[in-house]
Amino acid sequence: MGLITAEIELANPRDGKIRPIKVKSLVDTGSLHLCIPEHVAIQLELEELYKREVTTADC
Repeated sequence: MGLITAEIELANPRDGKIRPIKVKSLVDTGSLHLCIPEHVAIQLELEELYKREVTTADC
């Protein structure tokens, strides 16, 4: 079983003047949240709502 990726478009729903960006992402069918790199959040000028500590499986 291999890794599944998808090209997705991310946008800032609060600011329509900021252009959406397309990124290649790893698909996880069991996930409940989306994690994005900080540089993507900066490009989209997203506001931080809260922080959570996460553990990844690629130890």
